[in-house]
Amino acid sequence: MSEIFGVPMSSIMTVLLVLLAICLLSVAWVALRRPVIFKLGVRNIPRRKAQTILIIVGLMLSTLIIAAALGTGDTIAYSATAETYNTLGHADEVVVYSREENGEGSIGTALNDTIPDSVVQQIETAFQGTDLIDGLMPVLIKSVPAALIEGGAPQSNADILALAQQGKIVQAEPTTYLVGIDPARLPEFGGLKSTDGKDIDLANLPADQVVISDTMRDKLGAKVGDTLGFTYDNKPYFYTISAIAEDSPLSGRFDNNTPGMVIQLDRLQTLTGLEGELTTVAVSNQGGVRDGINLTDQVVDKLKATFKGQPLGVDPIKKDNINTSKTIASIFTTFFIVFGLFSIAVGILLIVLIFTMLAAERRPEMGMARAVGAQRRQLIQQFISEGTGYAIFAGLAGALLGVGAAFAIALALKPLFGDFLSIEPHVTFRSMIVAYCLGVVITFIAVVGSSWKISRLNIVAAVRDIPDVSSPTRKRRTLVWGILIILFGAFLTLIGASSNNAFSFYFGMSLLPFGVANILRYYGVPSRPVYSVVGAYIVVLWLLPDSVSTKLFGKLNGGIEMFFLSGIFMVAGATIVIVQNLDWLLAAVSAVGGFFRSKLPAVRTAVAFPGAAKGRTGMTIAMFSLIVFSLVVFATINQNFVNLFLGDEANAGWDVRADQGQANPIGTTQDFVDLLNQRGVDTSDFTATGRATTNFQINIRYPGATEWKQYFAIHGADDGLLNDSKVLFQQRATGYPDDKSVVQALLTQPDTIVIDAAALPSNGGFGSDASQFRLDDPDGSGPKKALSSGDKTFDPIPVEIQAVDGSVKTFTIIGIIDSKVSSLFGIFGREDLITPAFPQPALTSYYVRLSDPSQSDAKAKEIERALLANGVQGTSIKNELEDAQKQNRAFLYIIQGFMALGLIVGIAAVGVIAFRSVVERRQQIGVLRAIGYQTSLVSLSFLIETAFVVGLGILSGTVLGIILSYNLFHTSDFAPTGVNFVVPWTIVFAIIIITIVAALLMTIVPARQASRLSPAEALRYE
Repeated sequence: MSEIFGVPMSSIMTVLLVLLAICLLSVAWVALRRPVIFKLGVRNIPRRKAQTILIIVGLMLSTLIIAAALGTGDTIAYSATAETYNTLGHADEVVVYSREENGEGSIGTALNDTIPDSVVQQIETAFQGTDLIDGLMPVLIKSVPAALIEGGAPQSNADILALAQQGKIVQAEPTTYLVGIDPARLPEFGGLKSTDGKDIDLANLPADQVVISDTMRDKLGAKVGDTLGFTYDNKPYFYTISAIAEDSPLSGRFDNNTPGMVIQLDRLQTLTGLEGELTTVAVSNQGGVRDGINLTDQVVDKLKATFKGQPLGVDPIKKDNINTSKTIASIFTTFFIVFGLFSIAVGILLIVLIFTMLAAERRPEMGMARAVGAQRRQLIQQFISEGTGYAIFAGLAGALLGVGAAFAIALALKPLFGDFLSIEPHVTFRSMIVAYCLGVVITFIAVVGSSWKISRLNIVAAVRDIPDVSSPTRKRRTLVWGILIILFGAFLTLIGASSNNAFSFYFGMSLLPFGVANILRYYGVPSRPVYSVVGAYIVVLWLLPDSVSTKLFGKLNGGIEMFFLSGIFMVAGATIVIVQNLDWLLAAVSAVGGFFRSKLPAVRTAVAFPGAAKGRTGMTIAMFSLIVFSLVVFATINQNFVNLFLGDEANAGWDVRADQGQANPIGTTQDFVDLLNQRGVDTSDFTATGRATTNFQINIRYPGATEWKQYFAIHGADDGLLNDSKVLFQQRATGYPDDKSVVQALLTQPDTIVIDAAALPSNGGFGSDASQFRLDDPDGSGPKKALSSGDKTFDPIPVEIQAVDGSVKTFTIIGIIDSKVSSLFGIFGREDLITPAFPQPALTSYYVRLSDPSQSDAKAKEIERALLANGVQGTSIKNELEDAQKQNRAFLYIIQGFMALGLIVGIAAVGVIAFRSVVERRQQIGVLRAIGYQTSLVSLSFLIETAFVVGLGILSGTVLGIILSYNLFHTSDFAPTGVNFVVPWTIVFAIIIITIVAALLMTIVPARQASRLSPAEALRYE
């Protein structure tokens, strides 16, 4: 992984190494110039080993989370780039058919187009005398269905369907790549290798033999000597498998899903009737598989100049794929780091809490040190020395465990992306250095902040170990801080409002009340009402429904960072309200304890300590609230996304889709049904049928725009598909009052089309791509205003689409397909409107509605078997949608599990608090035991205290998480036409129970330890 948040990793590492050096040099200076202070600090590390281990566990998790996130990015980047190098081999660029004026092209959109083989000579002439390229490979590619035939090739030209009916087809694949290459040029591309590493002599391959890829061998269960049959233009062909080649483009393997096979180029040209025609010419740059990419820009420029004015384009396929891989890795890393920020925030709270408790325990010691002449900065240096000692070991442990977590995440991702990408765990040393430095630096800064705060004490009160007496004198710095916070908050708010930036706006709006509170406190207003109002204001601000916030503040743009910001401020606000009114909550608990007379002393003791240490209690509540909030939100979002995209509207009323390439065309919808009847498929249960032709990656723009944008698909739908689809439109153009009027316009008006919701602007979130067409107005040529998912109507939008022959066709967008209809994507128009622009579609899909939808899977398989010879792939739409959601849900579970690492921080915090509480309250425990408290009551009081504090955090996080999730799914961005919101109570209760049980388990040991203290020993404790 080369960058994160757009910043190069090398720069990040350099900066962090400098910061780490500053931190360590600061401690080294203390050790050299103040050796006594340094020893007083570090001597505490080995004194209580169990507590030291707990502290290190809590501190190391920040580093672990960062290391796991960076390691996951490394894994994705390495896997994706390795996949690119393995897939493309020596091919750095490809020349394909293209009508682009700038000479660009795409192999993905040119598989059905051909170019003359004279292109090879043109390239050789253009590059003669240069040191830019070292090889060219002319290639013809056709997509065909293939089957493994039992008993050898038939004597007659039998149809593959007949062989299937005779039971002679062992295994079949509806879609495979049949590739023709020039054997004479194989050495320039590393040669064609068998799976055992031997060279395959393709030049002398007999006319009735074929070489298959290793993937095809696995898919079909084939071996050398078996018979392979395929059809092209509805004619069957039979070949004997001569060899099994390594997966590569030379053996027809271009992706993880589609197997391939290869024969000589001239033979495939003859078989297909495409003599003198090619699909593409692959170009190998000077150098090896990996370093040839360095010459890509020079080679592309020269190729574009060579083909200027010709219908040819250049696709820098290897460089583009590598850049895409790096971008994907950066996005994944950003996802994990942003979501891991919750756990990091909890870790920072734990650091502050730990040193606050250490200071409370050592308060008399600190007072004595100040009394004999130690300065405040020396106390800070002492705590920094101790904290750095913890951080160094914790950072090392966290980095090492982060590697293990990254490997675990990679193993979890492997089955999710196995069809698209072979995930191989890989973590770079640079990422671990960055993680270690960042973990130590974060801990160091938190320790410095904590030490500065706890070093402020009243010497006399500290020596006597009594509470500090607060001075009634108003402190001018309170007023100054209030004014500064207001100014900074107002600045952020104005910046956010002027730039429509949600992060700056809401950040500023959340800071303003704290400034006002400081000013009110300066003038003597009591803290409870002031901070209760502040906390309530923040919670209400962040939980405002989308409709209300839009009316108040306008539409603001925000991305994934808003999730973290909202969580931090909502939890902070809720915690402030709880802590300010803690005495009421404690009184309620004490009242409840009155029903259990025998346990009432334990209850009252348990509720007394949280009220006496509100800062500590607040931090603990905030920690658990943050953890539970993030887990509940993710669990709820996960469940509702499944409901949103698997609802009754998702399949648009269709049960089966049969996809067919153009190698063996069938024809109209009626031809499709007739052919099924001829081949013995019962179509009496078909209640509706339709057809759509599809072309991918089309060029589209607004009239008057000079630059073409891309959209991933355009479909020409027949009357059956338009009439019988149960499609919803989340926005309609003016003049079309309902969904039926939009469909009627598609059937009757000459230029109308509809588009899916992916065309709506992305509000700056992940997935936005400047090259992709959006319904916005970046240069004044688009709609009068950018459409958003909250709009109900819009003016009809004229667009221009570039046809295959380079001509420009004008269409009008009149509807946006609802995002709930997740089975329909791309642009849809009437078939006779789209076909003139795209006469040779890349794919034809036949849609079927069944009288019994539960039979969709069985019927899809039956259709696929019957139409194998035509290369038809049958799909149950319901199963397809469920499989897609399973992947999405599994990915969200992985992130949720990653975020649950914060729970370990919280559990460690409970353990630290409990152990420190036993030490801190040793004398109080002795007094309780002396006045008659039984050991069971002492233990119970600790457990009740933990349950109360943790329970408040859990309750706060759960309520906030559910309300925020509800608001998200009732915004126009998530579900413009609404969603039946559900709470996954099973998962939520599981999160709550696990959290409470884990917290109580961590309290049991110190509670038992406290209960076993003898009164005399505890009272003598100093």
